[in-house]
Amino acid sequence: MKIAYFIDNLRGDGTQRALIQLAHGLAKRGHTQKVLCLNNSYDERILNELQTTTTEVRIVGKIALATGYGFMWARAWLKQEHFDAVVTMLFAADVVGRLLGKCASVPRIISSLRARNVHYSLVQRWLTRITIDAADAVVINSPHSREFAIVTEGVKPDRIFLIPNGVQVKKDMAMIRQELLRTELGLQRQGHVIGCVGRLTRQKGIDILLHALFLIKNQDFNLVIFGIGEDEAALRALAAKLGFESRVRFAGYRQDLPTLLGGLDLYVHPARFEGMPNAVLEAMAAACPIVATSVDGICALIEDGTHGWLVPPEAPEKLAKAIDQALGDSVEARRRAELARERVCNDFSVEAMVDAWEAVLTAEKSRSYSTIQCVDDVR
Repeated sequence: MKIAYFIDNLRGDGTQRALIQLAHGLAKRGHTQKVLCLNNSYDERILNELQTTTTEVRIVGKIALATGYGFMWARAWLKQEHFDAVVTMLFAADVVGRLLGKCASVPRIISSLRARNVHYSLVQRWLTRITIDAADAVVINSPHSREFAIVTEGVKPDRIFLIPNGVQVKKDMAMIRQELLRTELGLQRQGHVIGCVGRLTRQKGIDILLHALFLIKNQDFNLVIFGIGEDEAALRALAAKLGFESRVRFAGYRQDLPTLLGGLDLYVHPARFEGMPNAVLEAMAAACPIVATSVDGICALIEDGTHGWLVPPEAPEKLAKAIDQALGDSVEARRRAELARERVCNDFSVEAMVDAWEAVLTAEKSRSYSTIQCVDDVR
């Protein structure tokens, strides 16, 4: 099968990591894949990872799109290559990819809803709704996104397919020792090491985490924030305002996150809204104790009291209380972390994710949301 992926950018975010997993898995099964990146914002490491799967990557760029040349070239490219399916990921790719796929008469068009896009403007929502009928299927990664997809984005219920994200769990993976992590990142020699992963935007709620840390009882901690984004300057200023400047490290984008998470005492995911975050899956796979907000796909991953601690979003006081509990009872934290690792090994493998995607792509053994197995059913 020949597949074209449309994606807004190739930065080191969760959607891009999911694309890499999918491309690797489908390449092993003999499928031909090509990626069209609309924006000229990309990370060389992401390009290299995709290209190791023999996946061709083409960058269109803002100027080409603004002049219209990029649209004409992409349409001609789709027709010339005779793709069997187009997969779109993120806002611009959804709108552009659906329309161009339809114009080029690509037999199957699939969009991937990675989260409840509550931050979209009215124009973005309008563009999403008027192009949604061009998609033969819409893949969601969390059951909590289904109603949003139907009501807000206008997806027909029988076109929705649930495919949870997957994570590669290697039994022999060597986790970094905490002392080495402290040395590498220049952390203080004492104090708990708390980690957080995500693009530095309002969605991820890192500002809420900083406010929560101001309220915790044990102020002897180090916070490591992995990720990049437009809010970095504001978050640095907030950390300084709260007196955390020497205890907070902005570690940027890291490809070796799966091994680094094992060196943390606690992973915190304070998002305001989510899809099914890869970072939480990776923390579960690393058997790292987790405190997270009870939003969207996180609720499909973690049962409060069993696999970690869940708190409401936008609630720094409750987040602080959960952090205190997790750091104050290492035995209980370890118990929940081990159960979380067991859960992710059993229910969220990359192989299962690729199987489900292949079924939707080929339209064989496809199941609508009403019959597909929901992550809530496999607990």
